[in-house]
Amino acid sequence: MFPQAISDFGRGARLEKNRINALLMSSGMLLSKKTMDNDYDQTLFGTFTKPYDTLASTRPIVIIDEPHKFKVENKAYKALIERIKPQCVIRFGATFPENSTTGKKDYNNLIFNLGSCEAFNDNLVKGVATQMIAQESLNETKIKLMDTIARPKSCVFRNEKTGSSHTLLVGESLSVIDEEFHGISVESIGKFEDEGIAKGVELSNGQVIAKGDQIYAGIYGSTYQNLMMQKAIKNHIEQERENFFRERKIKTLSLFFIDSVASYRGEESEGKLRLEFQELLMSALEDEINDYNNSENPIYQEYVEYLNASISDISNTNGGYFAEDNSKADEDIQKEVDQILRDKQSLLSFKDDNGNWNTRRFIFSKWTLREGWDNPNVFQIAKLRSSGSEISKLQEVGRGLRLPVDEFGNRVSDEQFYLTYLHDYSEQGFAEDLRNEINSEVTATSSSIKALLPKVAKDRGMEENELFGRLLIGGFVDVEGNINQEKQDDFFVQYPEFRVGVEQGKVIDKTKNQSGTVSIRKERFIEIKELWNKINSKYYLSLDQISDDELFNATLDILNSNIFGQIIATTIEQRLTSRDGSMVIEEGQNDYFVIEEVIPYNEFLTRVQKATSLPIQIFHNALCEYSKEKTIKKSFFNKETLSKFIIAFQDWFEKAFNKRFSYKALNIDAKETALTDLNGEPKETIVQGTVGVIKDDYATVPDKFLYDKVVYDSPKEKESIERSNIDEVVVFGKIPRKSIQVPLYFGGTTSPDFMYVLKKDDELMLNFIVETKGIKKDSSLREEEKLRIQSAKKFFETLAENGINVSFEKQLQSDDIITMIKNVVSRDK
Repeated sequence: MFPQAISDFGRGARLEKNRINALLMSSGMLLSKKTMDNDYDQTLFGTFTKPYDTLASTRPIVIIDEPHKFKVENKAYKALIERIKPQCVIRFGATFPENSTTGKKDYNNLIFNLGSCEAFNDNLVKGVATQMIAQESLNETKIKLMDTIARPKSCVFRNEKTGSSHTLLVGESLSVIDEEFHGISVESIGKFEDEGIAKGVELSNGQVIAKGDQIYAGIYGSTYQNLMMQKAIKNHIEQERENFFRERKIKTLSLFFIDSVASYRGEESEGKLRLEFQELLMSALEDEINDYNNSENPIYQEYVEYLNASISDISNTNGGYFAEDNSKADEDIQKEVDQILRDKQSLLSFKDDNGNWNTRRFIFSKWTLREGWDNPNVFQIAKLRSSGSEISKLQEVGRGLRLPVDEFGNRVSDEQFYLTYLHDYSEQGFAEDLRNEINSEVTATSSSIKALLPKVAKDRGMEENELFGRLLIGGFVDVEGNINQEKQDDFFVQYPEFRVGVEQGKVIDKTKNQSGTVSIRKERFIEIKELWNKINSKYYLSLDQISDDELFNATLDILNSNIFGQIIATTIEQRLTSRDGSMVIEEGQNDYFVIEEVIPYNEFLTRVQKATSLPIQIFHNALCEYSKEKTIKKSFFNKETLSKFIIAFQDWFEKAFNKRFSYKALNIDAKETALTDLNGEPKETIVQGTVGVIKDDYATVPDKFLYDKVVYDSPKEKESIERSNIDEVVVFGKIPRKSIQVPLYFGGTTSPDFMYVLKKDDELMLNFIVETKGIKKDSSLREEEKLRIQSAKKFFETLAENGINVSFEKQLQSDDIITMIKNVVSRDK
């Protein structure tokens, strides 16, 4: 019988106008000649008897998800192009395959690219912190796949410790090489197109290895897995505690990848691995309860209640999803699967609809979750088995990279979070590999400074030759502009603008003691605590009233400024001509034409209102008044006119309200802040990236600095930190990014950079806030930046009026921090 879904899709595409029809299809279905190329007795539209032909007749637009599974050289892609003949193919995904000819990513007609580097640096995803159990005694024996043999189908492994070779057939166990491989056998031998491995071996645990790959025996043993589970539970509890002790709690999840379904599910009851995990978890939870059980703090009491609920039903704290589950009728298993795959809201909630604690937060899987599933609140991925290709590893990390949501479902995007990636010894270089892969997307990993020199020189207020000369004399570059690799680290510390790639602290290796954090010096925080609490007080932005007449007149003035615009398209002509004995291509504009994309009047009014908040009636009245003097044609209402009006109105708004806004205190004290917990106590550490993307491990930390490391975002900030250790300063520190967000009357927020507590005559304490700008003079400030600074100044003037002795100043490249500090102190005499 002709496939019903394809029949419905074909009919819908042909008969239903003003409606989009969609058909979901896998590569397996696409390649199924039995289904797709079969000549059915039925005829569709009196013409088509084959599904291939039916789909081709619709001239579909095809969207490909997971494009690395549809490489252009694969059969599925070729069938798509040759048999379906789509009018457009859109490939959408996080991982693109490499072109087998060029070795580069296969970005054909790239329309939009949010690269990994940009996503990490702009805090659109979590950072990654890798960890490894470095138990050397368990990592001694490793075997290497030397060859695969077609007849008889077999593979050859070599024990790298003894040098002995072993030939195994399909179904034979690797335990003949080492007992630690007990339960692991050869599943299949051959080509693995989907794994990015041309030829290799698939093991019974799902791992695919290519010729030349090495695997360690110890990581498959029970001792190693036990150690990894202990570490994973410890990591989870530490993160869970931190996320629970928030003003708005975040449910913390951990994802485990294992190599055996039977070890988790078991035959008739829970498997050995699950029971072992629950035993370890219960012990760890009991220890955690003992630390907080006697506290009278209501937050701690609620935390203990949550942990006790976990212990009372320990099996409910974890759940699994495996491909085999689809064929099982067990209700408890199906409940687990439904919650993990389909009821994401339940998984993210602390309590169910009846007010009972929802304690499931540990997810176990094998291979099924590689694509199509992720959860924003996964804070740890623990790999109790090795994966196959590099693409597979990156996708597993991707399961937990999204930014988390709090208990109310709000995305938390103003902090730096980390996904802990706990792996075995076979992936010991993962952090560096991931960092290199991210950086490979940007051209700046080149060893030459030439491309960036003009911009860096301009930002520093210098001539290019002057900057290049300094770099040359300093030994950082050669005469060709190539970076001296021996001085590269020092170069990037002194000239961080030349470092383009993933920022420091975004991908860290905890095994190498890279924490990605800085510590708050508690004795210094005590001295700045009062200022910190004051600037964290809640204020709201108040705009003065404006009359309808003023809005009407402003709108009419904008309309009279000739905002009518047209969308012009040009045609470019290229000609192949002969010049000086050789053929060259000359290019020039050949013609242009006007694109008339008229927007319906009601939609035009609605778009203006959404973009400007200008009432529709006022805009309509102004248009009516304008039409008395000038004829408004239908073509007036287009995207270009709309854009020009919105820009002009926003410009008017910024000028009109420059002196017509104020800040009002809400009399609400902040509970948790960027530097303190819910109890108002200073945090032990904060994420480095919130106070500075660059850390100088070799710089001496000033005694009066708030943090234990010199961290900064620009050379000017570093200079200010080094020069602020003077007598007038009691304590100073970088203000964590986005922690003090001053609301702007024209939209958005602004955040200052430094906070100081100053002293005068050893008695009077003064508070000083600084916003650093990386330009040389006032005239170089963009108009928007000037408005931001004016708004921040007004905000801190409001704090001063409310009894807080605080001053605010901007700092340009030419402003010395010592002079600024002394001016503030002398001004208060």
